[in-house]
Formats: sequence, structure tokens, C-alpha cells
Amino acid sequence: MMNRKGWVMERNNRSGWWLGWFRSQFAKRDGGKSKVKRVSRSSLVFNTNDSYFRSFVALPDNVPFQMLEVYRYLRDNVPDLSDVVWTWKRLSNTGFRIIWSEALSEYIRKQAEEVIGQLNRRVNHGDGGLTNLLDILYTSLFTYGAGAMEMVFSPRGSQIYDVVPVDVWTVRFRWEDGDWQAYQVLAEETIRLPRERFVYIALDRDGTNPYGRSLLRSLPYVVQIQQRLMEDMSRAMHNAGWARLHVQYKPDPRGSDETEEEYQNRMEANLEEIRSQMANLGVDQNVVTFDNVGISVVQGAQRFPAYYESQRAIEEQVITGSHLMPILLGRNYGTTETYGTVQYEIINRQVDTINQSIARVLERIYRLELAMHGIQAEFTVQPNSNSTADSLKKSLMESRRVNSLLKLLEQGVVSRDEVRKALVDILG
Repeated sequence: MMNRKGWVMERNNRSGWWLGWFRSQFAKRDGGKSKVKRVSRSSLVFNTNDSYFRSFVALPDNVPFQMLEVYRYLRDNVPDLSDVVWTWKRLSNTGFRIIWSEALSEYIRKQAEEVIGQLNRRVNHGDGGLTNLLDILYTSLFTYGAGAMEMVFSPRGSQIYDVVPVDVWTVRFRWEDGDWQAYQVLAEETIRLPRERFVYIALDRDGTNPYGRSLLRSLPYVVQIQQRLMEDMSRAMHNAGWARLHVQYKPDPRGSDETEEEYQNRMEANLEEIRSQMANLGVDQNVVTFDNVGISVVQGAQRFPAYYESQRAIEEQVITGSHLMPILLGRNYGTTETYGTVQYEIINRQVDTINQSIARVLERIYRLELAMHGIQAEFTVQPNSNSTADSLKKSLMESRRVNSLLKLLEQGVVSRDEVRKALVDILG
């Protein structure tokens, strides 16, 4: 059995091997003459000395910080993983609603709604407001396992002027004054991020480690095998070729009064005529020849059952590692309706968990904005839920619960206020 030290060395070796493979993809693409335009910024983690990062707490399981840029590369270049992030983002971005306290006056509520509405349009200034800001946040969450934002106050401190996204791959943490302190690292320049204005949401945190765990963490090795299979298939199909017409011409015997040179010229002229006729043959035309011209089809070996079996095994690993259903990644493996419903409900549980965290962040931002305008209002921010897999069953269940509440009200078991609150919970 491998001891702890040996296991750590083996894990680090595999991480190092993967990073080496990642670098090699840029070196060999198009023989070093890639048509892809170079990114203007230089890589933070690949161009910075590793000792510089040791002053910050490490990622969970001591994963190299270089993997953060690997995750982004995989998201942008591997179709399956791009679809994983896109699907999770669309499932999660259900929108949010504000539930105001019943004790709040109509005048104060309208004032608060106006202030929050203006803030929603003002944040992420010039790039789509709150809607696009949440889209960026979800993309970061499902790529890096974390999302970050920073509030920007107006010069006079009278309002929140903007809320801007922060690149998670630039964020590092240190333990200071009994709490985690966030820093932004840019080319060995360290910027301390103020706790009162910085927001960091971590997905699947590991114990006390402040960083999140990327959804793609378990997939790089599997994806490397998948991409190698794709490359092998491409090379094998190119080598096998496609079906072609093979024309065989049996030369006529040489005439008794024909010289060798004349005979060769006549044979070459016949071949050239056959070649010309075949080149100009339409798809709906047939070939008519003498019996000394034979035409056959040379079949390319284009059957790869072993490849598809291997590829499907890898695809199943990708689907499992991304915690999604096959149908949500464009696959149909014939799962039963009951099994599919259970999977969808589990996914919605995760969506609700993530959106509750974001709702708490929005509450914090809205409360601060209202306080800066001198408005005191009690409210909660609630995420909208995805529709259930079976809307009919949900409607029947809601109808039965409403009828039960009405019967309890008739018998005096519950009050009207209790029924009203219960209906809000049932009908959302």
C-alpha cells in the first residue's frame, strides 16, 4: 500500500505531466503557426515564480495554481466541457425576487424598489447590468469553483456606484487577524482587497480552505484520453481513405504495321481519353465502355466499432464528473423516465444551494445600498426555482395542499394569516 508521502508525489507527478501536455498543445498546433490570435495579456500563473505563490494558502489538495488557467483552456477548447459550463450556467440563472416584510408601508417599499432598480441597472457599468454580472459570476463558479465581485462606492460615499466582477484566477488568500484576507495578484503586484467591499463565493469548499473546488477538477486526465482518441480516429480515418473508383484498362494488341513508339502513343491517348471522360462524369450519368475497360469500387475501411465503444466509455466519465444527465449534454442513453426525473431533481437541489448563496450576497449589497440612502426596510432575496420535471404532478400536489389548508381553516384549526403565509410558500 502506498504511504501518504508516496501518494502525494504520485499526485504531483500526474499534475506536472498534465501541465506539460497542456503547454505542448500550443507548441504543436499547426506546426507552431496557429491561426488563433494571441491573447494580449501574459499568463499570470505560468510566468510567475512558484515561490511567490507559497506566501498564500494553497488550493485544496495542494492543486497547482496553474490548473486555474487549464480549467479555462478546457472550457474554451473542449466541446463537452464547454457544454458542461454552459448547461450548469443556464440551469442556475433562474433569476431572483425580493420578498418584502408585510409590516413595511407601501411608500417605503416603493422607495426601496426604486433604489434597488437603479442599482441593478448601474452595476457592471456599461456591460448589461445585473443580468450580465450574474452570467459572468455563474461562468466563473462552474469554471474555477468560485466567483468574486467588488463593490465600488461613489466618491462621496452616498451610494454603490458599481459592482464589478473580479477574475478568480487572480485571487489569493492569507490568514490575517483571525480571518481570511483576500489579495489580487497581478504580475507579482499584490493588491489587498477590502473585506467590506469584496465578495467571494466558493463552490464545494474543502474544510477550512477558503477556495472553491472547480467542477472540472476530476476531468483533465479523462479529457486528455478523450482528445487522444479523437486524434487517433482522425489519423486512422485519413489513413484508411474513402471509397474510390478504380479504372483498369487492358491495352489492345499492337498492330503488325505499328511501331513501338506509335503503339505507346496510342495507349497513352486512350488512357487520357478515359481519364477525361471520368473526370467530367456527372453524378447521374453512367459509364459505357468496351470490355477491355474495367471499373470497380475500392472501399475505404471506415468502420470503427471499437473506437465508438471506447469513446462512449470516456463520455460517461465526463458526464459523471460534471454531475449532469446525459440528455443535458446532448446524449441519449435510453434512461427511464423515473431515473431521469430523479437525476433532474438532484441537479435542482444543487442549483438551489448555489442560488441561496448568491441570494445572500444580493441581500448584503441591497441592504448596504438602502442604508446609504437612509431607507430601513426588512426583506429577503429568494431565487426562482426551475420548473419540476413533471408539472402535472406538481400542480396536483399543490391543489391537494391548498384544499387541506381550506378544510383546516373551516374547522378553525388554523387562522387566515397562517393560511395566507402557507399559500405564499406553496405558490411561490
